[in-house]
Amino acid sequence: MVLKEYQKKAAQETLSGIKVAVVARKYEVTPKTINKWVRSYQELFSEESLPPLEESMLGFDEKRS
Repeated sequence: MVLKEYQKKAAQETLSGIKVAVVARKYEVTPKTINKWVRSYQELFSEESLPPLEESMLGFDEKRS
């Protein structure tokens, strides 16, 4: 799903801690819609924010020693 700019903003606001009901009122949609946008946002951006496996494993052996 491609999110429009206002949908990304609403998802970010929700993830920052603003209550779903408050964000829903602001954007004049239902809380269910906000939750849908948040799930889509997380699916789109969660993998991008993670480092590649090779980077995340760097230093792993050092930590175990």
